[in-house]
Amino acid sequence: MVSELSLSIATAEQKSGYASIVSQYLRHLADGALRVDAEAVSQVAACVVETISTGGTVLIAGNGGSASTADHMACDWAANALRAGHRFGRVTSLSSNSAYVTALANDIEFSKVFAQQVRAVGAEGDLLVLLSVSGDSPNLVEAAKTAHEQGLTVVALLGNAGAVAQHCDLVVEAGAGDYGLTEDLHLALNHAMVRVFRGGRPHRYGWADAGPPGKEGQ
Repeated sequence: MVSELSLSIATAEQKSGYASIVSQYLRHLADGALRVDAEAVSQVAACVVETISTGGTVLIAGNGGSASTADHMACDWAANALRAGHRFGRVTSLSSNSAYVTALANDIEFSKVFAQQVRAVGAEGDLLVLLSVSGDSPNLVEAAKTAHEQGLTVVALLGNAGAVAQHCDLVVEAGAGDYGLTEDLHLALNHAMVRVFRGGRPHRYGWADAGPPGKEGQ
């Protein structure tokens, strides 16, 4: 039976309530953005730039919504590394290969899906970036432990400084554990770091770029 809620036609009063909720969320998002430690974010950006510029690999991992953010970051950072003259493909999302991730989960265990990938491709001088709202994901904790065993630096963007934070070299907290706010802010921090990589220049569709010839656009 389809619920009454899904079939109901919103009244004017309900629509007004929707607008109030949206406005409240946007206020909370803006407030959360202003509370982020910009210096800590700049340190993460510096780690990414240094790793790529010295020929290392940046590995990014997250679960659920954070998995999609990991993919988005890998795309943005690799593309901007290319435009800066660095080797393309030195930024990899460990969440993107669903066949590999599910094979590891099925054949070993889910808590090892990222650790096994770090063990396979990570090397001293590389960087592991972890994304989590809870800050307690066992597979991220295991990935951080394995990364340190192999000489990688580990940084994390978290919504809550849980167990993951105890195994990181640098942590940025955002969103106070609210899933929507944290995931939105992590993506915003990604774009802030892209602007750092671009020397402060906005990435706007149709603008000529200082990198290789071609029109920008996504």
